[in-house]
Amino acid sequence: MRIFRDLTVSPKPTAVALGYFDGVHLGHKSVIKSAVDCKREGLAPAVFTFSSTPKRGTEQSQLTGFEEKARIFEQIGVEILYILDFETVREKTPEEFVEGVLKKVFKAEKVFCGYNYHFGKNGTATGEVLTELCKKYGIEAFINKPVKMERDYVSSTKIREYLKEGKVQEANKMLGYDYGIISESVEGRHLGAALETPTINLNFESNRLIPRYGVYASVVIIGEERYIGVTNIGVKPTVSEKNIPNCETWMPLYKGGELYGKRVEVRLQEFLRPEKKFDSLSELKNAIKHDGDTAVKILKQKGE
Repeated sequence: MRIFRDLTVSPKPTAVALGYFDGVHLGHKSVIKSAVDCKREGLAPAVFTFSSTPKRGTEQSQLTGFEEKARIFEQIGVEILYILDFETVREKTPEEFVEGVLKKVFKAEKVFCGYNYHFGKNGTATGEVLTELCKKYGIEAFINKPVKMERDYVSSTKIREYLKEGKVQEANKMLGYDYGIISESVEGRHLGAALETPTINLNFESNRLIPRYGVYASVVIIGEERYIGVTNIGVKPTVSEKNIPNCETWMPLYKGGELYGKRVEVRLQEFLRPEKKFDSLSELKNAIKHDGDTAVKILKQKGE
């Protein structure tokens, strides 16, 4: 997949999926797959998105970072990714965007967007406006219908709500994959090792959504290997007075060496209990061991 961070003219005519795509959930994937399907017509499947959210109020609650987004796009079949600073197009009128960006830069012949897509200066233009303007410039535009699961429509907003409530299984269904924290393992205080439960510590990016504080059954991915984990998300009230949340994971069945500096994925599977302050390190150790046994039982039943 080729990645452009400016308005470089596309090397090929494209079918473009438009959107910020935070989380790249099932609704987003339906839009992107529509563009990918145009490959059989000779068009290069492309995505146009932004490096930071244009939607106010969600700056500090992002579901995915760029690396994970790009990986999912490529897995779906995207060949060209335009990821721009929002300021690049903020002041363009709807027509300037269609003519100057979609037509001249992307060489778009087909464009796809979600039912709630907005664009142009102040975000006032809708998908219907996009359809009319594209017609003027010889581009076909399509508005994808929302994806519904049981009672709710799939949306990044609903997924954020689920994660903040600890309803990770519901969030994962809407995402179409397991919500994860991906980072380099950092050195902690070695307290886990002293308790015979050595842990992986991952820091949250400053703009990432932090799920409900508590303990989760998780899957840990290191390279090509998968391990069962029990993950604490929170501020570790028993052993720390700092109010800085992080993601700390113990792998009950892991027998390998140190993982400091290695890229680790922690994928949340099921909420086990709220974070709790224990009266002693002995109580904490017993709770961790019990949580580990629970996580192993749950995930082995799922085939991990």
